[in-house]
Amino acid sequence: MKGFKKYINTDFFLLFIMSVVNLLFVHHYFLQTIDLEVGRFKSSLIDNLIACFLDVTVIYFISLLITLRRVRASLVITFIITLIWSFVNAFYARFFHQYLNWSSMGQAGNLSDTSVINSMLAEFHTIDLFYPIMAILFVLVYIRSKRNDITSKSLKTILITWLICASLGVFAHALYIFHPHYGVVYALEKTMFTPEKMDAMWPNWTVFHKGFFRKLVVDQLTRKKEIKLTKEQIEEIEKAYSDHTQRVTKRTAPDSIKNVIFILVESYLSVTSDLIVDGKEITPNMNRLKHDSTVYYNGHMRPNVSIGESADGQFIYMAGLLPLHSEITVSKAKRDTIIGLPEQMKKVFPNLQSYTLIPTNPTLWEQQPMTEAYGFDNLYSMIDYQTEVDPKNDGFLSDGMIFNYASSKDDATPQPFFSLILTMSMHQPYESFEKHGFEVTDPNLPQRYKNYLNSCHYFDMQIGKYLEDLKAKGLYDKSLIIIVADHDARARYLDMEGKITDDIPIYIINGGFNPADAWQGECNQLDVYTTIMDILGIDGKWRGLGHTLLNKDYQNSVTTETQELSDLIIYSNYFGTKDSE
Repeated sequence: MKGFKKYINTDFFLLFIMSVVNLLFVHHYFLQTIDLEVGRFKSSLIDNLIACFLDVTVIYFISLLITLRRVRASLVITFIITLIWSFVNAFYARFFHQYLNWSSMGQAGNLSDTSVINSMLAEFHTIDLFYPIMAILFVLVYIRSKRNDITSKSLKTILITWLICASLGVFAHALYIFHPHYGVVYALEKTMFTPEKMDAMWPNWTVFHKGFFRKLVVDQLTRKKEIKLTKEQIEEIEKAYSDHTQRVTKRTAPDSIKNVIFILVESYLSVTSDLIVDGKEITPNMNRLKHDSTVYYNGHMRPNVSIGESADGQFIYMAGLLPLHSEITVSKAKRDTIIGLPEQMKKVFPNLQSYTLIPTNPTLWEQQPMTEAYGFDNLYSMIDYQTEVDPKNDGFLSDGMIFNYASSKDDATPQPFFSLILTMSMHQPYESFEKHGFEVTDPNLPQRYKNYLNSCHYFDMQIGKYLEDLKAKGLYDKSLIIIVADHDARARYLDMEGKITDDIPIYIINGGFNPADAWQGECNQLDVYTTIMDILGIDGKWRGLGHTLLNKDYQNSVTTETQELSDLIIYSNYFGTKDSE
């Protein structure tokens, strides 16, 4: 130890390295709980250590400038910043499965929403004790360090630690000389100097290797805000979406169809279909639809959402594109030109009136600008409902309220109309549920899963009433009705990890085709936009990037190429720079 102290200041080293540990903790939390998209290289842990050391060094030297070279104050600032940053990233990842990024921070206003706050409060874990324990340890070491001169050899300490990290990095990457496929240059390019294309496709992986400073700051300064497509890229995009082999069969909707009602259900899992607990059906109304020979049901739809979760689901269905992987899509797409479903439907319903009905306030997840971007005429939200009815609610409209509101808007909207109705009662946290005279009591099931099933039954009861109301008004048979989930309910939030799948369902009512002749296997959210256009016989080159489910020879639509094309279309504002298709 004496030899060690000869070259470095041990108190400074301990205080400095505790900030590094803060960042290492969040990165290794990701390794244990979040997908890094691709497998790790043998040098990954060394790359991550270097990245954490770089992040802390940058913060420390900026703090030195701010405090006029006060070492102690700079160490405190660095520790506080890294501790808070580590915590918010770990917490953010529990909901969105990705590191915090600029677009996420741009949506910070959503944190004031009651439903978001309740979800966050329910997700504190024992592992979070790391943060208060680390803070206490830092205070103890800091108090002890007051007996010594902490400024002595502080710069030398950083330089020596950097030399050790750099030596480890060189050694780890040198091992790729013996790799039969990669080689040193490839390993360095991929792990230390990740290209922008990889950065967009593998955001967690690149942050793990690059660290926060290079990913959030350097990339932000060097990346173009909007991509200008090359001639080859434009040709590639047009070739991909102009191929209608998997996108067109023929119009199947009866001539009697005048309206489209699109019901987007919060966190709806296929596993609830035909599920019986305590001798009672969880979703009796939806089960009847599932077994109706005229209704198309597929319980094998794969969620295609990214970090935008609900907003991503809405985007996929209304735009026919995949969401971005590396940032919240609506933060960028709200400024883009989008060929939304309402605009497409006006080709067959010239006098179409359209509206979106949401159970939250219009600022949540950019609902107001995105409603306009999709081409809807009106947006009705919790604020409008409160003005009319003044309900007592827990930060959002319950499913009973939202379907009652939808019924009143159906009365007030002339046909033909297109309505997009969002539900909320099945949203996390699953610590409670809307009381409605039904409760699962099976002691063998986790309580949060039982609460979720109770919420599913509540939704089923309310949509059952709404469908009956449509029939009573003569609207049911005149409407193409689509019922889908915005995304899955995470199994770990239900304490059912490994016991249930994340498949989500799709129901198509009055599609005019024989469900037995349509695709029954695994499909994607991306396919819904294309399928609706196929059912209604809507003409046009742009039919989304999905594939129609009316084709019994359906082929998977979501590939790496599809994701890359979607990214190019969104980042370049493709439809805003050319004539609409």
